[in-house]
Amino acid sequence: MVKKIIIPLILIGLIGYAVFDFVEDKKRGITGIEIGNMAPDFELQLLNDENETIRLSDLKGKKVVVNFWASWCKPCREEMPEIQEFYETKSDDIEVLAVNMTASEVKAENAHEFVEGKGYTFPLLVDPKNQASSDYKVLGLPETFFINSDGTINDFIKGQMDLEMLEAKVGKLK
Repeated sequence: MVKKIIIPLILIGLIGYAVFDFVEDKKRGITGIEIGNMAPDFELQLLNDENETIRLSDLKGKKVVVNFWASWCKPCREEMPEIQEFYETKSDDIEVLAVNMTASEVKAENAHEFVEGKGYTFPLLVDPKNQASSDYKVLGLPETFFINSDGTINDFIKGQMDLEMLEAKVGKLK
């Protein structure tokens, strides 16, 4: 008689837990690099300031463009002026973060030397262990992610982009 009561109670408890866990996962959102997933969080140091960092999750509520680059990457070098032109006109509405894959540089100083004197005003970040680029599964450069104000990935571009492409992708951000 006791077994007939305990077994159904255990089953009801397990089903209840499974439903609760499922609902909580939906509330938290799934983190990953697929469109619709929560963008993987990172905290990285500014290229020109060892004491200041930027955490992606602190920008929740803003639309964000995250661009991965390296100084040795020719398409990266070619798209940087386009990113700057975009940033000069849209920085009130959009945050742009350019993440240098520092571990892929021959010397860490190469990133500094590349941007020196170019007048880039958007945040340039260093990823000394390529942890952020690994979390975003960046295999080729440049690669750019477009993140909605709720922190979800809206879209991405693998390869070089121009101003028109950048504006079109940003125009779809929520």
